[in-house]
Amino acid sequence: MKYVLVITGLLMSSLMFAQTEGKISYTEIMQLDIQLDGIDESMKDLIPTSQSTEKELLFNSNESVYRPLKGEAPEEMDISSDDGSFQLKIVVGDDVESIMYVNNENGEYVHQQGIMGKPFRIVDKLEKKKWKLTGEKVKYLDYECQKAVWEDEDNFVVAWFAPQIPARIGPASYRGLPGAVLMVSIDEGQVEIKANKVELGSLTEEISIPKEGKKVSEEKFEEIRLEKEKEMEEMYGGRGRRIIEH
Repeated sequence: MKYVLVITGLLMSSLMFAQTEGKISYTEIMQLDIQLDGIDESMKDLIPTSQSTEKELLFNSNESVYRPLKGEAPEEMDISSDDGSFQLKIVVGDDVESIMYVNNENGEYVHQQGIMGKPFRIVDKLEKKKWKLTGEKVKYLDYECQKAVWEDEDNFVVAWFAPQIPARIGPASYRGLPGAVLMVSIDEGQVEIKANKVELGSLTEEISIPKEGKKVSEEKFEEIRLEKEKEMEEMYGGRGRRIIEH
């Protein structure tokens, strides 16, 4: 009997190890609330109300990278009145791909992001979010997922994670739970991220660290971003042209 129990334990350990490597595909949907004064009613229907992006998360026991699918480009739309008195440029995203690499061993992340086409590499320590488990459960993609919430002064996040996938991973920075995060809702659906496919097993693609852009801290990046937003507001007077980045 003891021999049988040992074999069973080894099989379970092997299964757990196998499940710490794989790929999860996600769809991100961001709601766009664009309020413009003086716009013709006939043009309002041309303004998008949401934006969708396809992304993927590659992971193993030590690392993960969250990135856009190959071929995904930022959406851009130019809207203008017939007489040229009104012009609107909407850009969702940036020419620079948003790629987030996480290293669980050293507790650091590298986040490649762009500000108006200029690349930056944010290198900083991982934030330990204080998730609260609610005990609620739901079945999603054949996985039993548990609900967790996290909030600060700016955000309210609901995440659903699958303990059956024993890796503390998730899309973007929404990670650190005892199982892979398969669904995220931010600020009551302003941004939603949902897995649409889970592939467990040996990876055929490389988990690589983003290399593009100047190395900065999270704090410095936010400082630069706010400066650029202020410049744009002064340049365009807060109307007529709007750029949305995510």
